[in-house]
Amino acid sequence: MLRLVEIFPSFQGEGLLVGVPQVFLRLVGCNLECSYCDTPEARAEPESCRVWSWEGDMESVANPLPDAEVLRRIEASWGPMMHSVSLTGGEPLLQAEALAGVLPRFKERGMSIYLETNGTLPGELRKVLEWVDWIAMDLKLPSALGGRDLLEAQLEFLRVAVARRVFLKLVAEERTPLEEVTGFCRRITREIPGAGEIPFVLQPVSVRLSPFEGPEKEVATGVPRMPGGASPAPGISPPASAGHGWRVGLTARRAAELAEAVAAHFREVRVIPQLHRAWGIK
Repeated sequence: MLRLVEIFPSFQGEGLLVGVPQVFLRLVGCNLECSYCDTPEARAEPESCRVWSWEGDMESVANPLPDAEVLRRIEASWGPMMHSVSLTGGEPLLQAEALAGVLPRFKERGMSIYLETNGTLPGELRKVLEWVDWIAMDLKLPSALGGRDLLEAQLEFLRVAVARRVFLKLVAEERTPLEEVTGFCRRITREIPGAGEIPFVLQPVSVRLSPFEGPEKEVATGVPRMPGGASPAPGISPPASAGHGWRVGLTARRAAELAEAVAAHFREVRVIPQLHRAWGIK
């Protein structure tokens, strides 16, 4: 059984596979508190999981969801265009044992598995690795974690993850320390053979303008529009209109400086803002 915040179909808005259609499972729970977190609702388990359709219709289903129910909900949104099932959070690997029970059923139906993870739980990754096709691994700098240094755990995680198609993603702010980025990149490429060939995505942090406080007031994150442009669930602040009320929180100059530092260690570097924020979809 899985403890879920929501299930919804949409287009991947981040990273190397931006734009591919997926069915998303947002799992409950996270082991970190990142300064730029855009899904704080995933920390606490809700009584029910929100299940969205392409049309924006929402249904609540009691938590936790049995494996058969999760599969039925995914199949309801699945179609020939779908690339994969995206496991996102929070941190999906906090439910690794439960995932190990249901992922084989996804694979039996020809569904690829795309794991979005903070890359700090290598032991949990081993429990599900055989069923995972893609791994989007975030790098977590100390400056985003109140000084907490997780590089050793991330190195161990990446040593496991390289058995699959993996790319690295770093959320970058204007204040992101260049020395931290350089230090992480140097250690990774020095200690993991061939790591310099792993694609590296710099993701500028998204800054949303508050719809209630006017354009002069900004908040670091925001709740995006639901699939199909429907209104959000009760209790969630209304989103800004698609393409308005948000901006990339990183200047081009700073992005270039960070990309240059990364490129000294990684062959393929891209700067990709969050597409779903610009589009106004989930």
